Amino acid sequence: MLSETAILREGYDALQGLLPPGWSCSSVAERRGSDPQVALRSPDDVVAELVVEAKRRVPLGVIPQVRAALSRAATATPLLVAGWLSPLSRAELTAVGINYLDLTGNVDLRLDRPGLYIHTSGADRDPEPASSTLASLKGAGAARAVRALADFMPPYGVRQLAEASGASAPVLSRVLALVEREGLVTRGTRGAVETVAWANVLRRWGEDYGFQRSHRAVPCLEPRGISALTRKLLISSGSWAATGTMGVPPGVAVVPVQLATVYVESPERSAAALGLKIVESGANVVLVEPADAGVYARSLRGDDGIVRCAPSQVYADLLTGPGRGSAEAAALMEWMEANESAWRRRA
Repeated sequence: MLSETAILREGYDALQGLLPPGWSCSSVAERRGSDPQVALRSPDDVVAELVVEAKRRVPLGVIPQVRAALSRAATATPLLVAGWLSPLSRAELTAVGINYLDLTGNVDLRLDRPGLYIHTSGADRDPEPASSTLASLKGAGAARAVRALADFMPPYGVRQLAEASGASAPVLSRVLALVEREGLVTRGTRGAVETVAWANVLRRWGEDYGFQRSHRAVPCLEPRGISALTRKLLISSGSWAATGTMGVPPGVAVVPVQLATVYVESPERSAAALGLKIVESGANVVLVEPADAGVYARSLRGDDGIVRCAPSQVYADLLTGPGRGSAEAAALMEWMEANESAWRRRA
């Protein structure tokens, strides 16, 4: 893995290659003490100075320290150069006003004077992941572990959380190691989890989790519409739980339910029992056979009789499921952050 000095050097070379014709880039480090500095000069001789911080990797948890380091040069524009930046880290850097460049090609540089905007896309996956028994959050075991971290309030130990959630203790340990590296949890001296940035843990899970890749979905048609499906589900004898837009708590959905997504044990048997027609197009219902029964964990029946998956599951399904309900996912996340006591519990 490259040293930070090498990353800074390669980042400087990459920046030079990205500049439009007539622009130039030069180092002015000697004028600013120990903080690396870069001067960008426009074709009309207007100069912008950038204060630069170099890092191999930048987990979410260290962005506040990076921001503090870059803020020392108040008159210069901050630029973070890294070996690789995850999508979550890039989004957070943009949110706090830090320009970035990573060596895989992810770049976001904005200058007001002289006016300049450069945005390019590189790798969304770490090309050189750290040696670990767990490199991603794919799979049913990781899903149960992530859901447990989000659904239960710390403090707790691994065994305590495993017993409370039904997740595997060994998998929990590996998932904790991964999200701890990315600055999303803090642990005490004896290993107990003390804090969890659960919203970012769920967002991080969304980078690896894929609804349609993880489960078997069967599109169906209810000719009489979603309300007719709901009435049938309420008297159904089978196990089921709504997710997607139908799984959002009442009053939170930003659009009416047009596509009902429901986890069931057997889509074909459930379609027959509910009087649904399996179709290739024009579906208003998706019956889903889950890869693991963990999707049902901590589901709740609402006052309207609808059984909904836990918000943590619904959020991930909205991000990656049919229709890609990003607006609904954002509304659900806002509700989850404002109503933690309504869905999180003690281990």
